[in-house]
Amino acid sequence: MSQTQSPEHELAEPLVGLKKALIVSAQAAEGEPLCAPEHICALALSALNGGAKGLRLEGVENIRYLRARTAVPLVGLTKGVVPDAERYGSVYITATFAEAQELANAGADIIALDATNRPRPDGVSLKELIGRIATELKRPVWADVSTLEEGALAAEYGASVVSTTLYGYTAETKLPPDAPPDFDLVRRLCNELSVPVVLEGRVWQPAEVARAFELGVFAVVVGSAITRPQLITQRFVQAIPAASAKSP
Repeated sequence: MSQTQSPEHELAEPLVGLKKALIVSAQAAEGEPLCAPEHICALALSALNGGAKGLRLEGVENIRYLRARTAVPLVGLTKGVVPDAERYGSVYITATFAEAQELANAGADIIALDATNRPRPDGVSLKELIGRIATELKRPVWADVSTLEEGALAAEYGASVVSTTLYGYTAETKLPPDAPPDFDLVRRLCNELSVPVVLEGRVWQPAEVARAFELGVFAVVVGSAITRPQLITQRFVQAIPAASAKSP
């Protein structure tokens, strides 16, 4: 059964308001000019003014800061520091239960975590982690996956949402940063899972948002195309024709 056929009353309460919505991911890496709670807040509130219905936020401080200033659903996550050379083989998004607990205490309504088949740093299984978040923290789990198989397992283990966040960011699916979303993966997830499916990652064009909803997604997350000025600027700079090799 497609997740779009699931009646709304089956959704966890924080998810109800996100149906057919745009969710904006407002994040900034350490060392970037916008990496401060007040700057993330300005980005996030601007996105809400533009019509976004939810926010995806990284870090306990950012979540606590936004929780005091908005009532919209917050999808919370942590990101561990992983060397670039190890990034495709390591779990770094909400890797442990302790991190999930900190997010819940800070005010996250939904806990996002890496639900790929990569080993977790504390040796805890994905099934156990999802179960503990659901039963002990009373929070729905947002499973970031890269393949159909990972999505199916996450749903089987009790995840409330499956998202394509990590497509292109694992050793199995590795792609260049400018690769587009995999709409075939989106279609298969929507057709084969009974939980809400979200398109997240590599979304730069409004037409891609429209296409995802045509395929039956529950919601779409857009991040860099809205909240990462340096990446937006790079795309325009790269469009400048190369200088002629000949002198004028």
